[in-house]
Amino acid sequence: MAHIDDTPALTRADIGEQTGELIVNDSQDNYQTLLNMLDKGRRSLAVYSRYLDGKLYDQQEFSIALRRLATRHPQSQVRILIRDIEPLVRHGHRLIELARHLSSSMEIRLIHKDYTDNNETFFIVDERAVLHRKQSDRYEGIANYNDPRLAHYLLQHFNEVWEHSQVPTDARRLYL
Repeated sequence: MAHIDDTPALTRADIGEQTGELIVNDSQDNYQTLLNMLDKGRRSLAVYSRYLDGKLYDQQEFSIALRRLATRHPQSQVRILIRDIEPLVRHGHRLIELARHLSSSMEIRLIHKDYTDNNETFFIVDERAVLHRKQSDRYEGIANYNDPRLAHYLLQHFNEVWEHSQVPTDARRLYL
């Protein structure tokens, strides 16, 4: 496995490109990888996160890249599962506002209480590129631009949780 600092070309990799696993160790590694995956993505994003860490998700550059992905194709789909939306609404998190403006292609749901024990975080672009951290409160994890098997495995869990989850009341109020 390569560390992001050892192989800077990986932060410019294309979705579907054989890059192998990339070790991410800190918020900067995560952020640069997420931005590149968004920039290279074509149609879909699934995010499973406890609280949408502000260092990663509440940045203007991230919001712009996410908007581009969500509007790149008429069938684009951005789905985000989080544990609690209230702090995000209270602090004016950029993704809440973005979801309000892109309601036809972007949806945020609360993780159903039966699934809140899961502490991992993952980010899947185009059912192929994955950034996965087993501990959501730590930045150590792996990224891979071409791992459809891991993406499929994580998406199965994501879809199960998605089907049991609801649009939060706070978000509905924002969509009106």
